[in-house]
Amino acid sequence: MKKVLITGGTGFIGFHLAKYHSEYGDEVYIIDNLSKDKKKMDMDLETLLGKDNIFFFEYDLTEKISLNQIPKEMDYVYHLAAINGTDLFYKIPYELCRNNTLLTINFLDFLKGLKVEKLIYASTSEVYAGGEELNLVRIPTAEDVPVVFPQPTNNRFSYSTSKFLGEFLTLKFGELFSIPTSVIRFHNIYGPRMGYRHVIPNFIEKATNNSKNFIINGGKNTRSFCFIDDAINALIKVAKSQNTNFEILHVGNENEEIQMTDLAKQVCKIMGKEFTFSDVGAPNMSANRRCPDISKITKLTGFKPGTPLASGLITTIDWYLSDFSRKN
Repeated sequence: MKKVLITGGTGFIGFHLAKYHSEYGDEVYIIDNLSKDKKKMDMDLETLLGKDNIFFFEYDLTEKISLNQIPKEMDYVYHLAAINGTDLFYKIPYELCRNNTLLTINFLDFLKGLKVEKLIYASTSEVYAGGEELNLVRIPTAEDVPVVFPQPTNNRFSYSTSKFLGEFLTLKFGELFSIPTSVIRFHNIYGPRMGYRHVIPNFIEKATNNSKNFIINGGKNTRSFCFIDDAINALIKVAKSQNTNFEILHVGNENEEIQMTDLAKQVCKIMGKEFTFSDVGAPNMSANRRCPDISKITKLTGFKPGTPLASGLITTIDWYLSDFSRKN
């Protein structure tokens, strides 16, 4: 049995990670402010938090942390908490960047009082957006390409700058306090309970509408999607491996890069719907292509994604249709 601490443990990836560790028999300590769930505590989360080996603390990490109930020794610490959602990059850039940076600083300060066997920081493929714009990023993208922010003026960078600074702070914290640390750059993870701010649930929701015109933002842009079960498998392998100490690693799926229009068509086909598709152009600074090179994590841990996009989409669509029915 391991002791596991997860910030952002009620969010998408955090929820599935906590569920995995709980089912494995570990003690799981979750810190989250429930910012995504203030209007509704869903049944999946209620079930998870009701388990005997789950210990939940509703806490705002932008405040100085004082949680004496957390054990002083932890096997795995996953720092996943962050404000996310592409629309928020543009709507609240100052608050998003400030809060993501502040909660990481506060959390690292809190960890000074704990003995930690492995620390894992969750970052993002968004850190490559500036380099992609300047044609400095090759596809598939490896971890060693330049991370560039042309100027601090584009709202799109509110998220990526906060996460990149978090990478630096966490790695240097690990070095300073001799805590084995890994940084994960997630590439388009999807699956049940991922919220409604991301492209796949957005497409599912559009496909339930009566309108025959399906509007897409950036139809020619490509992404490579990784199903949540594969992402959790990768996280567990990173946590358990000494080979990943002080490494930056991609978690994603390099095998099925797909254009957004084709993704929309595939979602609609699974749902038995027909539409006319209209591409209204991509948001400012949205990457034209995004596909990870995962050879590094494969070499160090043996991780390979095993869920085809079609299979993952069916599972995801089924969950969202059920969620729609519960809301209505």
